[in-house]
Order: sequence, then C-alpha cells, then structure tokens
Amino acid sequence: MGSLTEDQVKEAYRRYFPIIVRKSGRMLRDASEAQDLAQETFLRLWRSRLDLRDTAATTAWLYKTCTRLALDRLRSPVKPAAGTAELADAIASPEANAEERSHHRAMLQEMLGRFPHDELEAAVLSRVDGLNHQEIGEVLGISERTVRRLLSRIDERLVGWRARREVVA
Repeated sequence: MGSLTEDQVKEAYRRYFPIIVRKSGRMLRDASEAQDLAQETFLRLWRSRLDLRDTAATTAWLYKTCTRLALDRLRSPVKPAAGTAELADAIASPEANAEERSHHRAMLQEMLGRFPHDELEAAVLSRVDGLNHQEIGEVLGISERTVRRLLSRIDERLVGWRARREVVA
C-alpha cells in the first residue's frame, strides 16, 4: 500500500473523528480522555497506511483499534479511567440497579485482568457501541457464529460471578 496523501488523511479525520470521539466517550466517560484516545487512534491510522478508500474496512479498523486502546487504558494501573463503573454496568447489565452497580466496578477490574480480550471486545462492541453480530464480526474479522459464542461465554462468566458474589454477600 502506498503512502496516504494529506487530503486522504484530512477527509478521514473529518469523516471519522467525531464517530471515534463518541465511541471513546462511551467507553471512558471522560471528554478529555475520549479526545486523547481518538487522537491516538488516528495517529495509528496514519501509521497503518490503510487504504482509506474502503470505508467499511476503515470503519472496522477504527472501531477495533479504538476498542483495544480503550480497554488497554482501562487496564492501566497508572491512571484508572473515570468511567469504569459505567462501562462495567453496560457490559454486565444495561438494566443494573444501584446495588448491582457497586459490584460491576469490581467486576470490570476483574474482567480486564482475567477475561479473554476477544470476549471483552465483543461485549464492548455489542453492549456499549450497540453493534449487531454481523457488524461486530466485520470489525473483529470473525464470523457471526464466533461473535455469538464470545458473547455467550462472557455471559456465562458473569452469571458465575454473580452467583459467587451472592454466596459471599
């Protein structure tokens, strides 16, 4: 692949940056952090030399890269992101009550440390970004069947954790 032209980069930035900032904001729940994450995502896009004429591939690449960067940032012991509780709520249960939310914060930290990265990515793309199975498959480069399997696995893990927490409580 050739070098990206300045016009291609400007057009991609104009077209996709607002989308990636919103996505970053849904995950990090902090406007400044979302801007930083979106900038990092675009810096990586520029370095990738991806063919920006393929909008589906570009969108998928941006979503995957942004999701991975956000999960890495949330994992960071140096500076935990402000929105971990809200992200945990979205992944674990969009209809969580106040009592469940406190458990979700601890669960997110445990998830980030122990759950397979691909399951977390699928859960974020589904429950935070609202993508359907086909869209998630396109972003992650996997089949819809694999997406369903990943989401089913993370749901099974969450059910097990809830049961263990109820026994402990």
